[in-house]
Amino acid sequence: MTRTSVLLCCLGIFWAVSFPKPVPAADTTGSSHRGSGQLISTSGEGKLYRYGALHVVELHGNYREMGRQYGVMRKDVLNEVHRQMMNNPTLVSAAKDMAMREKELQAVYAAYPQYDAMMKGIAETSGLGDQAYLVCSYIQLFHVLTADSPAPGGCSFNAVWGPYTSDAKVIAGRNFDLSNVINRYTEIVVYNPDDGSIPVAKVGYVGSVYLTSGFNRAGLFLELNNGDVPYARWQAQQGPANIATSPKNIDTYLELFQLVQHSADTAELDRRFASARTTVGCIINAADTNGAFSYEWIPGKYTKRAPFDNESLVATNDFIDPSWGLSLPPPGSSTDTGQSILRLFNLMMMNYKHKGTITPQRMMQLMSTPTSEGGPFFPTYTSYQMVVVPADLKIWFRVPEHHDWTEVDLSNHFDPACR
Repeated sequence: MTRTSVLLCCLGIFWAVSFPKPVPAADTTGSSHRGSGQLISTSGEGKLYRYGALHVVELHGNYREMGRQYGVMRKDVLNEVHRQMMNNPTLVSAAKDMAMREKELQAVYAAYPQYDAMMKGIAETSGLGDQAYLVCSYIQLFHVLTADSPAPGGCSFNAVWGPYTSDAKVIAGRNFDLSNVINRYTEIVVYNPDDGSIPVAKVGYVGSVYLTSGFNRAGLFLELNNGDVPYARWQAQQGPANIATSPKNIDTYLELFQLVQHSADTAELDRRFASARTTVGCIINAADTNGAFSYEWIPGKYTKRAPFDNESLVATNDFIDPSWGLSLPPPGSSTDTGQSILRLFNLMMMNYKHKGTITPQRMMQLMSTPTSEGGPFFPTYTSYQMVVVPADLKIWFRVPEHHDWTEVDLSNHFDPACR
């Protein structure tokens, strides 16, 4: 079967589918290790581990306490990010504009009291004061405004299981595509709240009190891909009279944070998602120990896209479900924004080629294959990558040009009292 015929076959089937200071670690043995992670500082019940160049922050208690723990242990890097923001003319201008909308920003967080409490805790112990809202809410803006050529809406997701993997377990890969300007300011933060919600590991930028990629103690993994381009196409097709108005004081990333904290599996996520709200166009990809699916989501409307033959799911930055009535651009063409369809087809082809032999290590190779070589990876735009195995609570995290794939067993960082 030729590459073209396989692509056409796949597409046809697809359409059917006074503050405390950080305490240095006393030693590097015994209790100061979690797996291969080295404990380097503590604050109250909070702990900061280092896995090579990767930092894992483990937080415990109520949200204000977790914020205070985080502010103490990550004070230096938070202030470093803030200094870089304030020394960049473009960001200084943006910061002034955002300061004018400070009440609006605080009103958004006030609608999510638990995360607002986190912000207040960070503000109290980091030395940033109210500037913590700027650093911890808009660090992604730093990427966009300082990049010479920011990614035109990227991110790739790939999940396989059953006959595709070597042991039938679900394996998921995710590339976050924005730019590599501040990709070294990344980390994993593990929240162990005392409110009865499920502990969550949030993967992303330093200080970010929001979620674009999260993995909870129950084995649910959820991530967001940009969907602005298909949303704009859909809006143009519908006309203004049929466009839903975005609700006020809603933040998509905080909505996702709540969903991961309260959903033990994709079935529960599906029930809760019906009442979630967004202000943007996006693609939410979810995986647990049984499989994966996507939500193609805009204000007031979403579709749930099922996996291909209940064995694999690939998503990039286009709405694929035919109910949207959108025509897909040819792969790699001038209208294929961010090479979204090309990346989608590349992943499908690689999955097909390696069916039955995909392991976490193979998934790392697939997600790191450049688009020019038949993969989804952008050497310039891909900020960071991850591979997860929900059944094992393991994650491998890579930041190109900063550190290679680093394994973390998250079961070592989730509070046993919360299991």
